[in-house]
Amino acid sequence: MKILCLIPARSGSKGIPHKNIKDFKGKPLLAWSIEQAKKTEYYKRGEMRVVVSTDSEEYKEIAKKWGAEVPFLRPTAISSDKSTDFEFIKHAFTWFYQNENYKPEYILHLRPTQPCRKESLIDDCLNQFIGSEFDSLRTVIPTEKTP
Repeated sequence: MKILCLIPARSGSKGIPHKNIKDFKGKPLLAWSIEQAKKTEYYKRGEMRVVVSTDSEEYKEIAKKWGAEVPFLRPTAISSDKSTDFEFIKHAFTWFYQNENYKPEYILHLRPTQPCRKESLIDDCLNQFIGSEFDSLRTVIPTEKTP
Protein backbone atom coordinates (compact mmCIF):
# COMPACT_ATOMS: atom_id res chain seq x y z
CA MET A 1 0.00 0.00 0.00
CA LYS A 2 1.19 3.52 -0.81
CA ILE A 3 -0.16 6.52 1.10
CA LEU A 4 1.18 10.00 0.45
CA CYS A 5 0.53 12.23 3.45
CA LEU A 6 0.70 15.86 2.31
CA ILE A 7 0.98 18.71 4.78
CA PRO A 8 0.59 22.12 3.09
CA ALA A 9 2.63 24.91 4.66
CA ARG A 10 2.93 27.96 2.48
CA SER A 11 4.74 30.94 3.94
CA GLY A 12 2.50 33.78 2.80
CA SER A 13 -0.20 33.81 5.47
CA LYS A 14 -1.58 37.29 5.89
CA GLY A 15 -3.92 36.85 8.90
CA ILE A 16 -1.18 35.45 11.14
CA PRO A 17 2.17 35.89 9.38
CA HIS A 18 4.17 32.64 9.30
CA LYS A 19 1.42 30.82 11.21
CA ASN A 20 2.60 27.40 10.05
CA ILE A 21 5.87 27.73 11.96
CA LYS A 22 4.56 29.68 14.97
CA ASP A 23 5.23 28.03 18.30
CA PHE A 24 2.29 26.07 19.65
CA LYS A 25 2.91 24.33 22.97
CA GLY A 26 6.65 24.15 22.36
CA LYS A 27 6.70 23.11 18.69
CA PRO A 28 6.19 24.79 15.33
CA LEU A 29 2.57 24.37 14.27
CA LEU A 30 3.46 22.17 11.29
CA ALA A 31 5.44 19.80 13.56
CA TRP A 32 2.24 18.56 15.19
CA SER A 33 0.85 17.18 11.93
CA ILE A 34 4.19 15.65 11.00
CA GLU A 35 4.42 13.86 14.34
CA GLN A 36 0.79 12.73 14.22
CA ALA A 37 1.27 11.21 10.76
CA LYS A 38 4.44 9.45 11.88
CA LYS A 39 2.58 7.83 14.79
CA THR A 40 0.09 6.06 12.53
CA GLU A 41 0.18 2.33 12.00
CA TYR A 42 0.47 2.95 8.27
CA TYR A 43 3.65 4.99 8.70
CA LYS A 44 5.11 2.47 11.15
CA ARG A 45 4.53 -0.31 8.58
CA GLY A 46 6.28 1.70 5.88
CA GLU A 47 3.11 2.30 3.88
CA MET A 48 3.05 6.09 4.26
CA ARG A 49 5.34 8.94 3.28
CA VAL A 50 5.01 12.20 5.20
CA VAL A 51 5.70 15.17 2.93
CA VAL A 52 5.46 18.91 3.54
CA SER A 53 4.56 21.02 0.51
CA THR A 54 6.00 24.49 1.04
CA ASP A 55 7.29 27.45 -0.91
CA SER A 56 9.86 28.39 1.75
CA GLU A 57 13.43 27.22 2.37
CA GLU A 58 12.99 28.11 6.06
CA TYR A 59 9.83 26.00 6.36
CA LYS A 60 11.56 23.21 4.45
CA GLU A 61 14.37 23.05 7.02
CA ILE A 62 11.93 23.12 9.93
CA ALA A 63 9.82 20.34 8.38
CA LYS A 64 12.90 18.20 7.77
CA LYS A 65 14.04 18.75 11.37
CA TRP A 66 10.74 17.27 12.55
CA GLY A 67 11.08 14.25 10.23
CA ALA A 68 9.11 15.12 7.11
CA GLU A 69 10.30 14.75 3.56
CA VAL A 70 10.53 17.98 1.57
CA PRO A 71 11.89 16.91 -1.82
CA PHE A 72 10.75 20.05 -3.67
CA LEU A 73 9.63 23.61 -3.13
CA ARG A 74 6.13 24.51 -4.25
CA PRO A 75 6.12 26.99 -7.15
CA THR A 76 5.15 30.58 -6.35
CA ALA A 77 2.33 30.39 -8.90
CA ILE A 78 0.46 27.92 -6.66
CA SER A 79 1.42 29.43 -3.30
CA SER A 80 -0.85 32.46 -3.10
CA ASP A 81 -3.93 33.21 -1.00
CA LYS A 82 -6.08 32.15 -3.92
CA SER A 83 -4.26 28.89 -4.64
CA THR A 84 -6.33 25.77 -4.16
CA ASP A 85 -5.68 22.50 -2.40
CA PHE A 86 -6.11 20.78 -5.75
CA GLU A 87 -3.15 22.74 -7.18
CA PHE A 88 -0.64 21.77 -4.51
CA ILE A 89 -1.85 18.18 -4.42
CA LYS A 90 -1.64 17.87 -8.20
CA HIS A 91 1.84 19.43 -8.13
CA ALA A 92 3.09 16.96 -5.51
CA PHE A 93 1.48 13.97 -7.23
CA THR A 94 2.99 14.95 -10.59
CA TRP A 95 6.41 15.66 -9.08
CA PHE A 96 6.60 12.25 -7.39
CA TYR A 97 5.46 10.42 -10.50
CA GLN A 98 7.88 12.25 -12.81
CA ASN A 99 10.90 12.23 -10.47
CA GLU A 100 10.54 8.96 -8.55
CA ASN A 101 7.98 6.98 -10.54
CA TYR A 102 6.02 6.95 -7.27
CA LYS A 103 2.25 6.82 -7.60
CA PRO A 104 0.37 6.62 -4.29
CA GLU A 105 -2.90 4.76 -3.99
CA TYR A 106 -4.17 7.25 -1.41
CA ILE A 107 -3.47 10.85 -0.51
CA LEU A 108 -3.89 12.00 3.08
CA HIS A 109 -4.16 15.77 3.46
CA LEU A 110 -3.32 17.05 6.95
CA ARG A 111 -3.60 20.76 7.59
CA PRO A 112 -1.01 22.11 10.03
CA THR A 113 -3.69 24.40 11.46
CA GLN A 114 -5.33 21.42 13.19
CA PRO A 115 -2.69 20.45 15.77
CA CYS A 116 -5.16 19.13 18.36
CA ARG A 117 -6.57 16.20 16.37
CA LYS A 118 -6.81 12.99 18.38
CA GLU A 119 -3.88 10.67 17.78
CA SER A 120 -6.16 7.79 16.78
CA LEU A 121 -8.16 9.86 14.28
CA ILE A 122 -5.85 9.35 11.31
CA ASP A 123 -5.68 5.56 11.65
CA ASP A 124 -9.43 5.36 12.32
CA CYS A 125 -10.20 7.38 9.19
CA LEU A 126 -7.79 5.45 6.99
CA ASN A 127 -9.12 2.13 8.28
CA GLN A 128 -12.68 3.16 7.39
CA PHE A 129 -11.73 4.64 4.04
CA ILE A 130 -9.31 2.12 2.56
CA GLY A 131 -11.21 -0.59 0.75
CA SER A 132 -14.50 1.30 0.98
CA GLU A 133 -16.70 2.33 -1.95
CA PHE A 134 -15.81 6.00 -1.43
CA ASP A 135 -13.23 8.09 -3.27
CA SER A 136 -12.76 10.74 -0.56
CA LEU A 137 -13.25 11.28 3.15
CA ARG A 138 -13.27 14.49 5.17
CA THR A 139 -13.48 14.92 8.91
CA VAL A 140 -15.62 17.64 10.44
CA ILE A 141 -16.67 18.61 13.94
CA PRO A 142 -19.74 20.50 15.11
CA THR A 143 -19.19 24.04 16.37
CA GLU A 144 -21.19 26.03 18.87
CA LYS A 145 -21.23 29.09 16.62
CA THR A 146 -20.36 29.78 13.02
CA PRO A 147 -16.75 30.79 12.40
